[in-house]
Amino acid sequence: MLVRILLESLARHRRRKVLSAVAIALGIAAAATVGILSLDIGDKISRELRSYGANLSITPAADSLAITVGGVDYRPAGSGAFISQDELVKLKKIFWRNNIVAFTPFLYVPANVSGQRVVLIGTWFEKLLQVDNSEVFPTGLRKLHPAWKVEGEWPNDKDVMGVLVGRRLAARLGLGAGRPVRIALAGNSSLQSERAGASPASKQRLWSSANLIVRGVLETGGPEDDQVLAPLAMVQRLAGLEGKVRRIEVSALTKPEDAFARSDVSKLSPEEFDRWYCAPYVSSIAYQIQQAIPEAQVKPIYQVADTEGKILHRVGILMGVLALAALITAGLAVASMMLAMFLERRAEIGLFKSLGATNAQVATLLLLEAGVLGLVGGTAGYLLGSVLAWRLARAVFGVPVGIHLVMLPVCLVFALVVTFAGSAVLLGRALKVSPAVALRD
Repeated sequence: MLVRILLESLARHRRRKVLSAVAIALGIAAAATVGILSLDIGDKISRELRSYGANLSITPAADSLAITVGGVDYRPAGSGAFISQDELVKLKKIFWRNNIVAFTPFLYVPANVSGQRVVLIGTWFEKLLQVDNSEVFPTGLRKLHPAWKVEGEWPNDKDVMGVLVGRRLAARLGLGAGRPVRIALAGNSSLQSERAGASPASKQRLWSSANLIVRGVLETGGPEDDQVLAPLAMVQRLAGLEGKVRRIEVSALTKPEDAFARSDVSKLSPEEFDRWYCAPYVSSIAYQIQQAIPEAQVKPIYQVADTEGKILHRVGILMGVLALAALITAGLAVASMMLAMFLERRAEIGLFKSLGATNAQVATLLLLEAGVLGLVGGTAGYLLGSVLAWRLARAVFGVPVGIHLVMLPVCLVFALVVTFAGSAVLLGRALKVSPAVALRD
């Protein structure tokens, strides 16, 4: 009997019920759009922010203090400590290896270009790193700093003759893409001459040099504008430092740092340590890299990490406010529809009560009607929200979001909550209806 009454009740007043379902669907669609985007937007925004540089720096733990003046490192090429190039593959074998977006090594050596003392930087431009038998990881400077501007073309790591020259240095020397440049640097040949018994004066004149080609002019707005970047293997060979690097920059996807992330690891309980270790904080990723490469010192670049954390936190707050506003709007729309429906059904409710229906039975009937409207509106809202999220993600990030079926039950629950909340006014008034007054009116 209850099912038949419910079906007949849903068949009547179809216009208002359709409008109520549409109101629920629109509110849930807005909330679903925000929710689905929130599931992917953190990683997408992090990946966009990763284009502005590394958030981890790796240097030798025993490295000597750099002697730099005006961005030029005046240490001899062979001084200081180094990291073995073979250790870099370990970055893709830590627990959060899939969060490592890109990394590249750097080898800094003092050089002479047309009478000017500059820093020659050996690095990877585009590198296919063999992690294991089944995985090849594409990395390098071009992936680490995609926002850097190059007038001309990026050098190829296999092209041992190609280099990038910083914009300011190129302007001073009159260099441009395609121009030849001769670079001389102080290599380990001085050490070899010392073993051979050469005099100090002759040692100072022993320089390694190479005739290279400027493939492009680099503009970063930083010290690189006064430097020369060349393939790592070529610089290692010229400096006599095969297989060695001075510094590694790492770009990793991380979650915003909180108070727990900044805890003293040595004072954490085993359970707390596991929770900290298994969270992609920049500090926990740095800790894991330190474990993988003990001879290195890993430091988070907190200026970058903190900025990313603030942006992600504020975006999360904005998403939450938008979702809450959509749900409140849907609830108010349902409440107004239900109130209008109550005014039309006062006599019907009074007739139910006069025929012996209890308040519980009346409430059950009204809540079942509201529940059906909520489920219909929630399902429609989820489908509409999925389409909107797909289009927005493709328009903003250039990559559509995936299908998140986990949002369907969430949307249905929120739709029922919004519908029941909006029906509270109707239910409260319906239970106070006097059969005699309703039938007399």
